[in-house]
Amino acid sequence: MALKYKHSPIKWRAVFAESAFIGASILLAFALQDWDEAKDIEERTLIALCNVKSELAFNRVLLKSDYVPRQQGMLRLSYAAVSQLQAQPDANLEEAHFEKMLLRESLRYSAWTLAGESGYLVYANFQLATEIGALLDYQEDRYQVMVDRINSAIMELKLSTVESPLDYYLSLSTTIEEWIAQTQYLEGKYDALFEREDFINLACED
Repeated sequence: MALKYKHSPIKWRAVFAESAFIGASILLAFALQDWDEAKDIEERTLIALCNVKSELAFNRVLLKSDYVPRQQGMLRLSYAAVSQLQAQPDANLEEAHFEKMLLRESLRYSAWTLAGESGYLVYANFQLATEIGALLDYQEDRYQVMVDRINSAIMELKLSTVESPLDYYLSLSTTIEEWIAQTQYLEGKYDALFEREDFINLACED
């Protein structure tokens, strides 16, 4: 006698509910993964910007506490040398003072370079990143060239390769004056950056 099997009816409502739950779980998992990635990018971007901010703070202090007083001292020495040589063309000037004026600490921009290489700057505040980039481009492309000129001029004096001392000091004075003007411009750029609300509000650890 053949056995008759009775199949239970499929509970479609339960199947749909389970499928919906699985689908929602998958979507939630993707959403959490995206959130974790976005959070990680945000944190890494902030770290990169905070490193840049710290470096800029160092540069700003170096300008005000070292470069500016150094420039003023160099200009006074140069003016004094011009006056002395105009009064006494054969006067022997003390060169040791100028040797002490050589710039040994450079303004930094390595944190900005590393931040750019990391790729996280594309997630930063565009306007803020643009202002920082413009400042550091000027610092590297224009200002550092002037610093190198000053150091080269002092080394020329140290190596006693100056043919006409009066012409040398007149030229040096002009170069220092130009350097001072560039420093004032750069300081203004730094001051404007440090007054920006989005720069101030970077949540960096002190």
